[in-house]
Amino acid sequence: MSAMLKEQLVKVFSLMKPGLLFQYEPELDAFLEFLIWRFSIWADKPTPGNALMNLRYRDERAAPITGKEVRTGLEGPGLSVSQKIFYCISFVGGQYVWSRLQSFSAFRRWGDSEQRPLARRAWALMRNAEVFYRAASFFNLLLFLYGGRYKTVVERILKARLVYGSPNMNRAVSFEYMNRQLVWNEFSEMLLLLLPLLNSSSVKKFLLPFSKDKSGGSSGDEADCPICRSSPSIPFIALPCQHRYCYYCLRTRCSATTSYRCTRCDGAVVAIQRLGSG
Repeated sequence: MSAMLKEQLVKVFSLMKPGLLFQYEPELDAFLEFLIWRFSIWADKPTPGNALMNLRYRDERAAPITGKEVRTGLEGPGLSVSQKIFYCISFVGGQYVWSRLQSFSAFRRWGDSEQRPLARRAWALMRNAEVFYRAASFFNLLLFLYGGRYKTVVERILKARLVYGSPNMNRAVSFEYMNRQLVWNEFSEMLLLLLPLLNSSSVKKFLLPFSKDKSGGSSGDEADCPICRSSPSIPFIALPCQHRYCYYCLRTRCSATTSYRCTRCDGAVVAIQRLGSG
């Protein structure tokens, strides 16, 4: 959602000074994330993505565990005011401060050996903090895959758990388009893997008996290049069959394979020569 809003906002300023929004990109990202937080988390509503999946945040500290109140296991109040504020500070403010700190340290070159000891220590502290956060996120991911409770470190600290908003409502996400994309991606990757292994000359030679009638009618004019089907601007001929080609078309085909065969007669091309030079 943030990326979609950002794309539309960039289009609004497309006619202004180039690079105007680039220098304020962290502020723009933080503003859009704040808007999403303000009209979803703060208003006790799910984010657009969570709404599609029928999910909402629940305060696990106040969720009933046993008793008459527990019927579906989804009961429990939403996030408290303090949880919402800390969520905004960590997700919106934390990402903004970290982005600005990284750009500032890179611009000042804190990691260079000739910098002051204080700058180098600050750079090392940033790197250690990043490594620690990544390790904590990975460990939290393992716990999430095992227990399915908190998908981020911040949610685990806040005790904010995603649960179904309604036990009887199906998800509004259709995976039909996603399945089609997966099938097409796998098919295109298979073609990219197999096509370089195929010998184009052998394939053309195999298909030549089935396409003689079509090729004869389409190539009618002997003065046109049989590859690009246009009049050659720099005409060259293939030797020894003397058929006319564009220089670029014939040169690229001969460079691509050592045993290129003429498209018209299927004869081996041993050399090329400019038309009228010999």
